[in-house]
Amino acid sequence: MRIFTVKSLISVLIVSAVVAGAAATPPAGTRMTRDFAQAAEQTDQFEIMEATTALAQSQDAQVRSFAQTMIQAHRQTTANLKQAVVKAGLEEPKPGLSGDQSAFLAALQSQRGGDFDRTYLKQQMLVHHSALAVMQGYASSGDDPTIRQVAIAAVPIVTSHLQMLEKVGATLGSSK
Repeated sequence: MRIFTVKSLISVLIVSAVVAGAAATPPAGTRMTRDFAQAAEQTDQFEIMEATTALAQSQDAQVRSFAQTMIQAHRQTTANLKQAVVKAGLEEPKPGLSGDQSAFLAALQSQRGGDFDRTYLKQQMLVHHSALAVMQGYASSGDDPTIRQVAIAAVPIVTSHLQMLEKVGATLGSSK
């Protein structure tokens, strides 16, 4: 039978307190920064998933070209965000989609033909307008300079995506 000394008992209590304190340590970064990083991660993943679906289901060359551009661009913005998160000492955002994004993706996957293309472009327009607002907001008032640079760099990318959507939508609308 082992007898604990006062010294060994104190050591156990100190280690327990340190472990408990480490578990209770709040995540790095402000809530604003963590929320922004999570939203940016989810948007990129949603864009990639919708674009992959478009490549599989659309027969329209312009829609497919736009989808391929989205995959490439959002893989790059994901990589930029991950690098910045590491540099800023933050936890990586959790993978996955928001509830709205999951519903959008399910609705898109149920469409076929011209309805698919119109739904995809409509959803992309909505999502890109939302993403632009989020990026512009954090770019102008974000509190982490490293993460803020990601938002600043993303604004012209998202703006160009909206311009591409307008062109594809105008062409698709006039040809259908």
